[in-house]
Amino acid sequence: MSAPPPESHLPKTQWTLIARLRRGTPQDAQRALDELISQYRYPLFCYLRRRGYHHYDADDILQDFFMKLLRNESFNAADASKGRLRSMLHVSLDRFIISWESLHKHRRKEFSVEDDPHSDSERRYQHECFQSHETPDQIYQRKWTLTLLGAALNRVGAQYKEKGRERLFEVLRPVLMDGGSLRGIDGPQLAEAAGVTYGALRTSLMRMLVDYQEALHDEILQTVEDPAEAKEELAQLRLSVTKG
Repeated sequence: MSAPPPESHLPKTQWTLIARLRRGTPQDAQRALDELISQYRYPLFCYLRRRGYHHYDADDILQDFFMKLLRNESFNAADASKGRLRSMLHVSLDRFIISWESLHKHRRKEFSVEDDPHSDSERRYQHECFQSHETPDQIYQRKWTLTLLGAALNRVGAQYKEKGRERLFEVLRPVLMDGGSLRGIDGPQLAEAAGVTYGALRTSLMRMLVDYQEALHDEILQTVEDPAEAKEELAQLRLSVTKG
């Protein structure tokens, strides 16, 4: 498989990130870790917060967790025999928490409102509307799924921007995010906003849905061991959203 062009701003595949963490230079490994964190940190943060950790502990745990992964090459566990990257991160974090709690069980962190600058993750978390019955595992799966869906959507947006059709994408983006149907939407008004006819809008939406499905499939392929698992993974991801 040929490498993506250097100028591409689309995210590398997650398995390629792991290869860079394992075999790259220290600088390349750090860049790879930064990319991985940008994709997976928030779902893991939600998982920790739902387990009852204060936000400053969740931030500390994740900082130490990712640095340990980089330092001791724990990403070697994410090879082709281990399956899915999101599961590897989940299991690895649970194991890390055991040792972290052992080291920090006597810690009593002084805390005051004045000394509590919320992280970006915590500010985002404060606006979440989780259901009371949702478990930490369910929230992790759902937030990871929404992150992946967002990555696929951003990929499509980049494609349409390159084609000079950014306006059309921005108009249809909310429709894609809501399932891809124009039912209940003022289609002619939407077409006017996009600068096209209603018939052209409908055709464009169908094409964009195909592009979105292909981008989503590509994102899923980046995180599974076997391409044949992509269909099952997609079904599980959809289930994690509908259960929320």
